[in-house]
Amino acid sequence: MLQDIVQIAKSIDSSGFSTIHEALQKVKVVGSIFHGESPLETQVTNITTARLGHDLIDLGWHDAATMSTDTMLDSVRMSSEAVDLLLTAFSSSDTFGEGRILTNQFADVSRVPLVSLHDDVYAWQDALTVLLGLESRLGSVSGKQVVVTWGFGNSFVNPAPAHSLLIAALAFGANVRLVTPSDFSFLNRVRRVARDTSMCSNVLFEEENEFEGSLKDADVVFALNWFRLDDFNHPERNQTHAKEFKNWFVDESTISKDCIFSSVPPVQSGLLASRKVLESDRNITPLWLKHRTIALAATIAHMVESSSPSMI
Repeated sequence: MLQDIVQIAKSIDSSGFSTIHEALQKVKVVGSIFHGESPLETQVTNITTARLGHDLIDLGWHDAATMSTDTMLDSVRMSSEAVDLLLTAFSSSDTFGEGRILTNQFADVSRVPLVSLHDDVYAWQDALTVLLGLESRLGSVSGKQVVVTWGFGNSFVNPAPAHSLLIAALAFGANVRLVTPSDFSFLNRVRRVARDTSMCSNVLFEEENEFEGSLKDADVVFALNWFRLDDFNHPERNQTHAKEFKNWFVDESTISKDCIFSSVPPVQSGLLASRKVLESDRNITPLWLKHRTIALAATIAHMVESSSPSMI
């Protein structure tokens, strides 16, 4: 599915959104159900639905934190009877992974196609966004060395985009190295999926806990300052754990001159990466919003054309 969506996205990128308008004629009204969403999701959905000529209706809940699971599922079921497509972005602030469980349940009860923009474990739309940027620049990521690395910062984000890119890049045929301090490691379940994906794709997945020298052979570096999973309920502790890793910083000395850099905006200049890297042509992050809207439009088109029930 991911490869098909990226191919549609490439077509949109080169020829415009009109290439999928005919396929989407049955989609008139799109509903959104967001809770704990990342800051740019509203911009992405507004731009995408405007490009596609759809009406976007907010169906979210202001009191989601106090609602029972059954009440939420009843609401999703009812909402899906009134719209042509549902977009969700759901992350729990209480229990890490609960958003993922609920997202799967939302897809099960929805009567219309459902696209998850992200939950607290996976963010496939972010992964598609980065892959579209990389394939537009490189032609293909197959056979390339991709490094997914934690980077220093003082504003910590959910690791879901990095989780998803790790697995998606392996599925696209890239060799992927995960570089993290031991304190900021990935979920074991994500690493298991990555190992399985690497075996199916016959590519290399490796893990490294030392930053120095780990990016030198990279064709692509994706860096993100994700929070410490063990302190999900105590975010104030991240600063203490992170301060000993200030050297996890991407600059011209840590990557080759041809290496492509990417992250999720906003990027913390001077902390995660140097101004020289961020202002160079190698940085594809400034194209994030454009590519994110294209990726979402391509996902919607693929789901409608293939009659897929969900993309979660």
